[in-house]
Amino acid sequence: MADYLGEYGIEETRRNRVVKRIVLSAIAIVVVAVAAYLFLRNYKEKHAVKNFLTEVNSGQLPAAYTTWGCTATHPCRDYSYQKFLEDWGHKKNWRITDVDGCPAGAVVTVQADGAEPSPLWVSRGDEALSFSPWPECQGKQWRFKQFFKRITGH
Repeated sequence: MADYLGEYGIEETRRNRVVKRIVLSAIAIVVVAVAAYLFLRNYKEKHAVKNFLTEVNSGQLPAAYTTWGCTATHPCRDYSYQKFLEDWGHKKNWRITDVDGCPAGAVVTVQADGAEPSPLWVSRGDEALSFSPWPECQGKQWRFKQFFKRITGH
């Protein structure tokens, strides 16, 4: 009789432990997936701007103009190479200060020492660069970054 009651509840305890591990693992996977999405969703667009700024900062302005999507032989209709030089050729040490992801692309804000922040638009599909008409994405969306900046004071 002692053996019969000695194992009472062991299977239920083991089952509860397995269920608890499965639930905690699922929650951890969801948290890691959401964090990865938030940190990596604008990676390609940010990388495209980083490559462009590397060319500008190193003085390779013809290559930077090509990265912008124009060439000296086939300049952009509304953005000549001379205008490009006026915008990007005089200031050095450009850096990315903010990235805001939109459904069709990203607004990447760049700034040089002693210059105003300049928002750039990067399309998601072809990673084409242009000046953004807005400092951040338009439309309804979650503003996690602004929320955390307000909370932390940064």
